Amino acid sequence: MKTAVLTGGTGFLGFWLLKELIKNNIFVHVLVRKNSKRRYKLNNISGIEIIELNMDEISDLSQYVKSADVFYHLAWEGGRNEFSDQVENIKYSVNAMETAKRLGVKQFIVTGSQAEYGACSQTVDESCQPQPNTAYGMCKLATYNILKLYSEQINLPLTWVRVFSVYGGGDNDNTLISYLLRCFKNNEILKLTSGTQMWDFLYAEDAAAALYLLGQKGKDGVYNLASGESRPLKEFVIEARDLISPNSKLNFDLKSSLNIELRANIDKIKTVITLLISYIRILIEEKNHFEI
Repeated sequence: MKTAVLTGGTGFLGFWLLKELIKNNIFVHVLVRKNSKRRYKLNNISGIEIIELNMDEISDLSQYVKSADVFYHLAWEGGRNEFSDQVENIKYSVNAMETAKRLGVKQFIVTGSQAEYGACSQTVDESCQPQPNTAYGMCKLATYNILKLYSEQINLPLTWVRVFSVYGGGDNDNTLISYLLRCFKNNEILKLTSGTQMWDFLYAEDAAAALYLLGQKGKDGVYNLASGESRPLKEFVIEARDLISPNSKLNFDLKSSLNIELRANIDKIKTVITLLISYIRILIEEKNHFEI
């Protein structure tokens, strides 16, 4: 992979992926929504081309980009239960794949979500039957099913990555980690549920590295992306408190009817990434040998 197209590059995970691609000398065509408030994040970054294009205009991308090796599609719009907005993403994703085919890309990589599995209390692998219970999860799953069929028809490998809970710099304001940091900073008491549900956190830089590696040698299929190590959520909160603000008080008495747990089996992606790392090392050794 020498060139890539990236949608959603100013989003949380998308921006981490952009940095990972640049770090590995991949030239990136970054699509940015017109009048985007987050466009400033791309200022003074070398090794990229910024293309202002809304997702409903994705079919016009070939006017700006002639070819690319990999297409990363991370853009997604709408609230978790805003059905009308969520459904639009299905159309945008199909148009993005169609455009990718015209650009001659070798692989189409899309971020799905653990929300496709729904409320699970057991460890899930890629063979588990998805049972989404939100508009977001349902439309992600619908997009996967449609793109899978379409990819077979147009002979474009599809890599669908179901992302679990990712954290890191630039995280969205409504996540648990962001809430913790705000409370620590303002010396507020954290109000939380019992925290007994099992959870899985993965650092954003590691998630981005995995996405980069998946684009290196055409590994199509569905992959869970998580740390693979689940612990009671309460343990993560206490650990964060002890590291950042030891004197902060925690309140785990909030009641909740939600029963969502994150327990991911990541054997499939670990196996593939291990093979990809070995492949890359061989290429580097061969390159160094010829240079000598």
